[in-house]
Amino acid sequence: MLGLARIPSAGVRKGQIVDIESTARTINECLNELERLTGVEVLSTLLGFSGISIGAVSNHAMVAVGNPNYEIALEDKERVLHSARSIALPPDKTILQTIERQYIVDGFDGVRDPVGMVGGRLEAEVTIIIAATAAVQNMQRTANRINLHINQIIYNPMLTGEAVLSPTEKDMGVLLIDIGAGTTEISLFQEGTITHTAVLPLGDEYITKDLAIILRTSPEEAARIKERYGVAHVEMAKDEVSINVKNLQGKDAQQVSQRMVAEIVSARVNEMMEIIYSELAQLASWDRIPGGIVISGGAAQLAGICEVMQEYFNMPVRIGVPDNIRGMGADFNSPQNAAVLGGLIYAASNSGARYQVKEKGVSGIRNSISDWIKDLFR
Repeated sequence: MLGLARIPSAGVRKGQIVDIESTARTINECLNELERLTGVEVLSTLLGFSGISIGAVSNHAMVAVGNPNYEIALEDKERVLHSARSIALPPDKTILQTIERQYIVDGFDGVRDPVGMVGGRLEAEVTIIIAATAAVQNMQRTANRINLHINQIIYNPMLTGEAVLSPTEKDMGVLLIDIGAGTTEISLFQEGTITHTAVLPLGDEYITKDLAIILRTSPEEAARIKERYGVAHVEMAKDEVSINVKNLQGKDAQQVSQRMVAEIVSARVNEMMEIIYSELAQLASWDRIPGGIVISGGAAQLAGICEVMQEYFNMPVRIGVPDNIRGMGADFNSPQNAAVLGGLIYAASNSGARYQVKEKGVSGIRNSISDWIKDLFR
């Protein structure tokens, strides 16, 4: 990897843009830092999208094969996908992405790509990801403010899954829970792709905010305490560990025990588990998936959360470390980077996504990027 930049977000609340100017400045600052590290000017991007407006609809469509020789052509595939996407939507909703689950040729299911096969009837089963039109347009306008061209918009769990899930897990069945700052994405993968998904309006900030309120400190200080001393289960805390907590003015104001911090954190974690369980209860088969649960996102780094979730849901749980890219340094290979690194894999795997880079200071860096991406999959 040439470089990775991380800047605190602004203008975003629960995955939704609430201030275009602030969000644009944050993205621009991040890109400037990335360009400084790599010597490459970024002109376009693959964009990962999520938010509480996300919904998912399953649909099925069928068309007759147009070729008189009954060989399925790309045009037939595009026609059946177009038909599958033809669903009634309210005016404030738009289709974000169509996920191809499987094709059926003359009654034979499980086909991943029907082009070139022979058949008279072609069917498609898809999952359609729907989002608020305004949310998508606000993201597009934010990118326009800094002259950043969006090549593709991809639903975030698709990217995270590329980085942390194995093909076997996706095929047999696995539940991916990505706990970000303001949202939690729950996605059920079966037969190679997403079959059900939902976005909940709570995340890691839910824990940080309560710590800040109860300890009477700033969100920044609360985040530091959570990352350094926070544990998901009270029994993991040590009474003898004392923590200096700065007040809102940034001065040392009090000392608290790690157990007190753990009581606050574990209470919020348990509440999150209850909300997640309530959402999962709507899926008929979520408790019978051999791949268990994979947890990713920033909250996956909270000590003990894997054990708490395993006990609560009574199934195997592992941390989703983005290790599907070879040669990745330990500093980059963390759950909070899963969606970003998954975007790299997705862009490299889908030839339809083209990304522009402009040489800037370092001769031949364009070729080195291309060669490095190719090497990842040899």
